[in-house]
Amino acid sequence: FCDVVRSKKRLIRDHVLEHHKDEVDGLDEYNVGGGGGSAPPGKEIGHDCKECGARFKKPAHLKQHMQSHSPERPFACHVDGCPFSYSRKDHLNRHLLTHQGKLFMCPMEGCNRKFSIKGNIQRHVEEFHEDGPQCGGKKEFICPEANCGKVFKYASKLQKHEESHVNLDYTEVICCEPGCMKTFTNVECLKAHNQSCHQYVQCDICDTKQLKKNFKRHQRMHEGSFVTERIKCNFKDCKRSFSKKSNLHKHIKAVHEQSRPFTCGFSGCGQKFSYKHVRDNHEKSSVHVLFE
Repeated sequence: FCDVVRSKKRLIRDHVLEHHKDEVDGLDEYNVGGGGGSAPPGKEIGHDCKECGARFKKPAHLKQHMQSHSPERPFACHVDGCPFSYSRKDHLNRHLLTHQGKLFMCPMEGCNRKFSIKGNIQRHVEEFHEDGPQCGGKKEFICPEANCGKVFKYASKLQKHEESHVNLDYTEVICCEPGCMKTFTNVECLKAHNQSCHQYVQCDICDTKQLKKNFKRHQRMHEGSFVTERIKCNFKDCKRSFSKKSNLHKHIKAVHEQSRPFTCGFSGCGQKFSYKHVRDNHEKSSVHVLFE
């Protein structure tokens, strides 16, 4: 019917019912209330997140998920020298596992990789061991680079891999920071990148190095009033409060003014988001899987 693509058949079905209803009347595959796992009339199939479109069976699960979209990070890691904080307690608990050491070993023969989180083993096996067990789904995304041809299960993995191919025709400088290796067309772009992503500041209190863009937030961890003085939202019936005015302004624009200034850059999508990081996560996810 159109060029829109979705990662799941359910999302395609919802799109067709919304935008192409007149074209599919009479087709059992798309009839409302028909087969394919549709809910009986008057009953909800699930609870959708208005920020990213994720669907949950229970309202409690949606409520927990919505915390991940908040710019607030009230759950801070209390391990000495660790600057990380999270919007959800379960994310903090998962992070704390990294301080307990790497307890889970890769089951593939000859591989000595270890992981702090058990779920990372399967992702590692799928990405680095071609003969390893697959948890479902065929790898479909092939690197177009000459003499490469590496295959990936997810479009986001392919996109990340493509960054490793340096195009010398357009590349002048490379970021040599450990684990980065991003390429830029001129020195000015590299300098701007380093200032925003790799510039560190020494904390005089705990003697740790922090990224400059995160340093103010790190300093507040040492203040006794880190979470005591909060700015309340004055909109009627809204009980949200924030530690920074900038977070309050983001909340007002996104929730009360329904502002969606960040648009997906993929052709044919056009989905808009309240927060830049949500848009970025959407673009990096497997939402834009190409169907043949």
